[in-house]
Amino acid sequence: MKKPILTLLLIILTISSGLDIISAESDKNNTLTATLEEENLKIKSEEDRTGEIVSASEDGHFNISFDDGYNGYCINYGDHEADKGNNFTVQDTDHAVNEKSGQSVGNELKTFFVNYYDTAMQDRVKTQHIIWHFTNDFNGWRVDSALIEEIKKASLEKVIPDHGATRKISNTAEMVFDFEVLESHDSDHQNFFAYRVTLREILEILENETMENTTQNTDLNNQTSNSTVNQTEEKLTKNNYSNSTENKTNLTPNTEKNNSTKEDSQNNKFENVSLKKHVTGYNYIPAIIILLFGLIIVTKYARD
Repeated sequence: MKKPILTLLLIILTISSGLDIISAESDKNNTLTATLEEENLKIKSEEDRTGEIVSASEDGHFNISFDDGYNGYCINYGDHEADKGNNFTVQDTDHAVNEKSGQSVGNELKTFFVNYYDTAMQDRVKTQHIIWHFTNDFNGWRVDSALIEEIKKASLEKVIPDHGATRKISNTAEMVFDFEVLESHDSDHQNFFAYRVTLREILEILENETMENTTQNTDLNNQTSNSTVNQTEEKLTKNNYSNSTENKTNLTPNTEKNNSTKEDSQNNKFENVSLKKHVTGYNYIPAIIILLFGLIIVTKYARD
């Protein structure tokens, strides 16, 4: 009578141990999923602000502040500047247009702030003149023709989103950019191109996975190199050559990924961070091993 009871208890303990491991793994992945969803909600909330009413927190047109946390520059040369308390409607950056051609220059202005952020922050008069050049063909004495051409070229290569564009500034931090156009409620007043920059820590898990991938790729490359050295010309058959080519092909995605990451960091270009690959898939191997080991013990005990 005691043996069946003990056998049942062992089975229950084994299954419970396996379920605990699976539950812990699931909790870890759920935490990462929540982090991703939280970041997405922040970006989505900014996108949903189109049509919202905001007010100027000060007078002027050079880099003035607004009550939604953004700062803005005038995009209508010659119109009346903003007065404190003036109301504006939040619009997408497509509403930043060249008054002569009618074409949107929103991406050019976003490119200026993201790719040339230091320049944009150094001199607000120069920044205002560059913005007026794109929106009103202004050619004041602070307009840098060489910089204008660089901005135009870069803006054709990549479209920067209104919200969530990032630029890595160190191994643990990045800048997050948000942009909007503030449309004046007074027809004779200036509209504004507004921006907001926040600092965000890069999740430690991203750095750890990058290091692990780099180590794994280094080991694989070393193994491939050693295998090649040990081969002789007499053993280089058609099948060996095919297998070697296949192995190199399998390594290409990770190698290209690491090279691309390194190049982007060196060129100081912004990166869009995605956590999707970190929140999918569960590691059930430890739980399966415990279950199998427990079943073997239970089976042996039952037979004895």
